[in-house]
Amino acid sequence: MKNTTLAISALVTLSAVQGASAAVAVFTNYNVWGSTVTANGQTVAVEDFNSGVSGTSMTLTGSPLPASGITWTATAPTHGLVTNGATVRTATATDALVFDFEPGVRGIGGNIYTSVLEKAPSFAFIEVTLADGVSYFGNSDNADMFIGFYSDTASIAKLTITVYQVTGGGFVDSYATVDNLYFAVPAPGALALLGAAGLIGGFNRRRA
Repeated sequence: MKNTTLAISALVTLSAVQGASAAVAVFTNYNVWGSTVTANGQTVAVEDFNSGVSGTSMTLTGSPLPASGITWTATAPTHGLVTNGATVRTATATDALVFDFEPGVRGIGGNIYTSVLEKAPSFAFIEVTLADGVSYFGNSDNADMFIGFYSDTASIAKLTITVYQVTGGGFVDSYATVDNLYFAVPAPGALALLGAAGLIGGFNRRRA
């Protein structure tokens, strides 16, 4: 029998910026997550990373579509990131993949998995843990798997993916890989109402 050690392959940590006691729901089905988002009066913005740009960099920044005022920043602190026009992964298997969101969001999800140089998914176990102890644990063996979170009160501002390798038995290094990040954002009607409220408030202040 081969001596094979299975280590936890990926640890994903989400940090809430408003207290650690917020109720957070965990999802493994995009449709259910999306239904929760819309039921709470929000809509979904998407970052598919389909920029057509390939290369390595220390930092990537972008905004999901449709325009929502949200900016995401991806970093891999030690050795940087690799993009292939469709996914984002770490340049080395030992690095962490970090996403920061400004402003924070009530819901975040995506195709989060481990891959062999982003070309093919690799078998792994993923533990997803929130700052308040909410967690997900499961295996990562395909690029279509979905992991998502929705907070009833707190804004989620950070997502960190750390890979712990599966060793022995002919396994090769796995890289933290993300495709298609989904953001819960205010619905267009809600944004219009907020804008109108701001205009009315400004008008009243000028009259005072």
